[in-house]
Amino acid sequence: MRKDDLAAQVAGRAPVTKAQAKSAVNAVFEVIRDALANGDTVSVTGFGRFSTRSRRARTGRNPRTGESVAVAASKTPSFKAGHALRARLRKGGPA
Repeated sequence: MRKDDLAAQVAGRAPVTKAQAKSAVNAVFEVIRDALANGDTVSVTGFGRFSTRSRRARTGRNPRTGESVAVAASKTPSFKAGHALRARLRKGGPA
C-alpha cells in the first residue's frame, strides 16, 4: 500500500474528502519525521513506537576490492510494533 492508497482508505472510513485525507496523512508523516529528526520518540498506543537508533562507527569491507573502509557513525529510524498490533498480526485478523 502506498501513501495515496492509505489516504484513500482514510477517506473511505472517515467523513473527509480524499484531498483532506491526503493532507492529514502527509501532516502525520511530517510530524513523525520532524520528531525523529529532533531525537524524540513517537508512541502511538496500540500501534507502535517510532524512534531513532545510533549505529557506532565501524570498519567495513569493499566487496569488490576487499579493501577495509571506515564507516562513520550514523542514526537510523526504528519502529517497534505495539502489543495490540503484534497480537492482531498473529491472529491474522481484527483484534
